[in-house]
Amino acid sequence: MSLSEKTEKWLKENCGVSLKGKTVVVTGANSGVGFKTAETAVCLGADVILACRNEKKADAARDELLIDRPDASVKVMKLDMASFASIDAFVDGLEESGTDVWAFVNNAGAFHHPGEKTEDGFDLVIGTNYIGVYYLTEKLMPYLTALSHEVLYVNTVSVVTKIAGKVDYDDFFMTKNPRSLAVYARSKVCLARYTYALAERMKGSNIRVEMNHPGVAVTPLGLNALGAWATRISGAARPFFNSPEKSSLSFAYLVSHDVKPGSLVGPHIAFDCYGYPKLNRLPRKVKTGADELIRFTEKEIEAFKPTKQAKKELGINE
Repeated sequence: MSLSEKTEKWLKENCGVSLKGKTVVVTGANSGVGFKTAETAVCLGADVILACRNEKKADAARDELLIDRPDASVKVMKLDMASFASIDAFVDGLEESGTDVWAFVNNAGAFHHPGEKTEDGFDLVIGTNYIGVYYLTEKLMPYLTALSHEVLYVNTVSVVTKIAGKVDYDDFFMTKNPRSLAVYARSKVCLARYTYALAERMKGSNIRVEMNHPGVAVTPLGLNALGAWATRISGAARPFFNSPEKSSLSFAYLVSHDVKPGSLVGPHIAFDCYGYPKLNRLPRKVKTGADELIRFTEKEIEAFKPTKQAKKELGINE
């Protein structure tokens, strides 16, 4: 399915840039907002890498993108954000291929997986949405900072961080009260807090760190987050929820507007739940507490580094 005429018109009026010859990596790009972000990048002329856990679905997404633009460059790379070993293998692959990354969009995420764990033993939602992104980002930074041009680095957070997401280090993974929305909100608050600190850290380098969010998008994850209420969204109310396509346009906004590092871009209507992208106000809780969070995260990651056998099976260089 190609971009709608309405979206292409919005891009022409609001995003007068060409990404021809520039490589954009999108994680979780086989469906939903990630797929549409990749499609927008292709529409703007970029060479796109779909970094996905499920390679079969990613191959199908690539084939779909090439239907309307057969001359586009769209590649698939394996990346499971719930596995340190997979992240290591992915970063090794980028480095060995010498991929000249111009933009990197961390879109992959998880919502409702009670009791499930990542390969390294973390709660699957927090492990995927925050710890996996943290680990990937820190592994990537030495490679990206060595590139000779600016790199746009985008982490996808959530509108729920505005109303929820308290961080409790005594029960960080919420094993005592594992409510799905609360676990998801915590994962995204942690990601936003880390991203804001990263943006400050990378000032003066070639890395421009930003945040985006999809609002409330009509995707499986978005509707899952709404729970039982989602089944009561009538046809009349659906226009007040973003399509994946409209939610994906925050990437186009970021590549075409002069946005200071550490900003948040996403829908701006009805408590930032829907609409076209604009700058959003960052919640105060995102701007504080990063030092304690990072110390905790590093300690947790150190305890769950992939085994030598796992690295060997994935072909990771020591």
